[in-house]
Amino acid sequence: MKALQLLLALLPLASSFSHPGLLVAESDLARLRGKISARLDPWQACWSSFVNMAPANLPYTPQAVSSVDRDAVGSTDSNAYLLWTDAAAAFTLALRWKIEGNTSYADAAATILNSWSDKLTSIGSNDDQYLVAGLQGHELANAGELLRDYTPFRENGLAKFQTMMVDVFLAKNIYFLEHLDGSEHNVKHFFANWELAQVASAMAIGVLTDNTTTFNFAVDYFKNGSGNGAINNAVTNIVQEPDTGNPLGQGQEEGRDQGHSALDFALLGVIAQQAWNQGEDLFSYNNSRILLGAEYFARYNLGYEVPFEPYTNGLVSYTEISSGSRGDTRWAWEVLYNHYVMIKGKQAPWTTKYLNKTYETYGGFEPGSGSFGSHKVSGYYDTLGWGTLLYHLNETDVASLRESTTSTSATHRSVDTLAALIKVPEATKSISGSSSFLSESTPTVPASTATSTATSTAASTAASTAASTAASTAASTVNLHPGQHAHGHQHSHHAGPQKAASCPLPPKKQ
Repeated sequence: MKALQLLLALLPLASSFSHPGLLVAESDLARLRGKISARLDPWQACWSSFVNMAPANLPYTPQAVSSVDRDAVGSTDSNAYLLWTDAAAAFTLALRWKIEGNTSYADAAATILNSWSDKLTSIGSNDDQYLVAGLQGHELANAGELLRDYTPFRENGLAKFQTMMVDVFLAKNIYFLEHLDGSEHNVKHFFANWELAQVASAMAIGVLTDNTTTFNFAVDYFKNGSGNGAINNAVTNIVQEPDTGNPLGQGQEEGRDQGHSALDFALLGVIAQQAWNQGEDLFSYNNSRILLGAEYFARYNLGYEVPFEPYTNGLVSYTEISSGSRGDTRWAWEVLYNHYVMIKGKQAPWTTKYLNKTYETYGGFEPGSGSFGSHKVSGYYDTLGWGTLLYHLNETDVASLRESTTSTSATHRSVDTLAALIKVPEATKSISGSSSFLSESTPTVPASTATSTATSTAASTAASTAASTAASTAASTVNLHPGQHAHGHQHSHHAGPQKAASCPLPPKKQ
């Protein structure tokens, strides 16, 4: 309990964090402003979808209440959707303000966060309260982080918002990760997505509140924790890929179903990106174990077989991989592909193919919360998404990123170390004979293009129409699932048929 009390004590701390510095850094915002100004795809196509959805537009009315619950309680219906839709809207409006500069969007985002700060005191009474604490905790913290330098919010709202995040969300995150909840039979009782959500939230709230103790706790748990939110438990076994012998990482929920396994890698991307923007490289930790797990998941969900090691946590046991929800898609693959392949120069053939699948499913880009599905289905709101806007890079972007490391560094990392982490791979000969970041054996990937949407050719328009039709069909089969713990208590929320947004598919690198 001493650790819990220490983490919750928000003593005045000198900030050692970069702000904004969670899922979005200032460099991401500057890059996106340039892409939108030049009307470059795929950023412009994604931005058009972003600004045309309801949560990105005004007026927006907050739905704040004093208590939310993912489950019906007595005669009261479940109402946690009020929180997750508002969290997504606050992030969306804050991001739109950051890109366009219109303070009306910042005011609307601040009104959402202030409304919840004024009212919210409870996020549930059963185990599902921890899903709200983790999933919506990290989302709200990211919205607040984007808005923290908006003067009206900083002066009249930020302090109260930080207090709510600590009292209502962080308290649950830490309690859960310290295994103090009475429903746990052992430290690996809960599936990985439950704990990964807590790590993501605790880390985000640590940055939001300038609390290095909390941030460091989250990083340490990711590396050394005893539960399934620690990377060595979230990716349980290293196996060999058939034919190549390359290492692949078997995820903790692979024997359960693919929908929850997909959520694990979406959350691992969130955790690693938040840490990266504060100078902590969790992407590379333990031989890039996140990537090994992503490659395993992507290979199997693209229709290929993978080895499976029997798994048990003492409560549930699996002897074979589950085909349930096979082919599930979450907002995960832009950040993983662009970090490992574009920034680090690693080979990630299955991650590359899965990013292509995401583009084909959703009409040319990776969307985010608020753009698809019923607002009452949690699976569409478990992470914020919009990876194409925030993380999609071309070779010029990577070169600029390398150049910037010669004069600047993140908070906790030296210039030399940062420069060493950003590697440009040797150019290899592509199928067409031109220089490429990818080898001939690497699958195609959506490439950035310098062609503006205003000058798209008739051929690309025809291709995009065909691709959008295929994407609409594919999207109608996508199911996104929320969490479930090891008792087997199933929360049966499934996404219904949805039509993919229509936009041109970027040309694929050969």
